[in-house]
Amino acid sequence: MSALALALVLLCSAAIMVAPAAADVESHSFPVFNATTTESLWVATNMSIVMPAALLFMPEQPLPEVNVSEGFLLLPKRIDVWRAGAGALPTREASFNTSFTVESSAPPVSFVLLLDRFPTLNNPLGLRGANDSWTGAAPNATDGLSAVEVGTVRSYAPESPNVGLNVTIAPNGTAAPGRRAVWVEYNAVEHILRVYVAAGGEPRPARALLDARLSLAGQGTTQTALVGFFAARVRDIFLAVRDWDLTVDRLDTNGKKKGTPWWVILIAVIGSVAATAAIVSLVVCSFVSRRRARDMEPKQ
Repeated sequence: MSALALALVLLCSAAIMVAPAAADVESHSFPVFNATTTESLWVATNMSIVMPAALLFMPEQPLPEVNVSEGFLLLPKRIDVWRAGAGALPTREASFNTSFTVESSAPPVSFVLLLDRFPTLNNPLGLRGANDSWTGAAPNATDGLSAVEVGTVRSYAPESPNVGLNVTIAPNGTAAPGRRAVWVEYNAVEHILRVYVAAGGEPRPARALLDARLSLAGQGTTQTALVGFFAARVRDIFLAVRDWDLTVDRLDTNGKKKGTPWWVILIAVIGSVAATAAIVSLVVCSFVSRRRARDMEPKQ
């Protein structure tokens, strides 16, 4: 088989096998947030208990006190948050966006990004720590639907009292009943965190309810982190959160965002047939050009 024929076969195969590609990201999705869909998540409380969430819903309820303890519901897999730059290169952070829906009648819940280890257990100060919004120390905002506060996680005191990210959503119980849609987006290039809130079923607003400067690499976080939710009672997370989606940029070993091959992007943008034709045309032109160059070389 000639080089040109082989190239055509490979390109056509790629067009068939490759679906329209998005950015190289890691995604976690819970279209429904309940005992069944979250059984693979982990629960960490202040009672020296780290366990699969599935144990909370066993008929015999072996540890009923966990449900009424403050704690975290976390993905079992750690998420890459930042990478140290090689040599003189700067530190690279991963952009992320997460969205979830909460019940308007539910107690406050927090989206959290922790160290890559579970919090200090038996902390006499508790896992949540003091609420800084009353002093103005933490960025916060309020609209008719919810109050939002952005701060650090204070669960690792006294050795690391302020690390990670804590975005607390407190629905306004006096507003119209229903659900609240929340979007938390971090732009690693701009180092800005934006929080949007809308009524359930409504699209994301054009303007963020809260903007906050943030550098995850400077928040005491390790390069990988535990991600999930916090509430004053673990069961409040299940009462409040109705769905959850999380998307995080993947970082390669050099701390750079993993790229997507140009031909995959082309296929994603203009479709497999058109992209294949364009790529094949490039291959043919390159082959013909090299052939002409060889034909023009002086004969020995």
